[in-house]
Amino acid sequence: MSKALTYLAKTRPEAATHLLGFYKHSVQALDEKTRHLIQIVTKVTVGTERGLRQYAPKALKAGASREEILDAVLMAFPAAGLNKVLDAIEIMREMDLLPEIPDNAPVTTVNNRLGSLNDFPLQRMHCLQHSTGNLIVFRSQADHVTVYSALCPHSKANLCQGTDHGTRVECRVHNWTFDLTTGQCLEPADGAGLKIIPSMVRDGELFLSDVTRA
Repeated sequence: MSKALTYLAKTRPEAATHLLGFYKHSVQALDEKTRHLIQIVTKVTVGTERGLRQYAPKALKAGASREEILDAVLMAFPAAGLNKVLDAIEIMREMDLLPEIPDNAPVTTVNNRLGSLNDFPLQRMHCLQHSTGNLIVFRSQADHVTVYSALCPHSKANLCQGTDHGTRVECRVHNWTFDLTTGQCLEPADGAGLKIIPSMVRDGELFLSDVTRA
């Protein structure tokens, strides 16, 4: 039970009882797998990573296939929009819940241009959604840019949704903090650093060095 619902149960017990009773009885005609798949749709729609991590494994345990879980994520698109769907797919990938890529899938060359240097402010975190995964771009000097994977090396959470401290970013899951100039983990001191994504600057434009993938 969430803290908000616990609070409601204590301050408005009658209302909370009716609310929970309605929820319990309104889904009686649905089997367990269907209920969990619907929960996945709702969690993607509202962008609740914790709820998605909770209900996706439950759906799998209840008999849903990885294809059905992916379809539930995609079903949220009309209400959630592309960004939330892509974030959800990234979470599913971290949890190893995505279907395997077919052996006969075509090889795709992904656009490796990230933008003009002027698109990235000095000494500030800049996040990009890229087909290779969420990225953090940090421009420490006029012509020096470092690109990191936005995945926290500890919790695998999306650091683009963390706390932006300018030259540092703090993961919202366990409060690990990273120096964006070096990628080093500052808190805890012995924590793994951010993964650097190879990139290059050419004619004032920032590119990923190698993004060809199957």
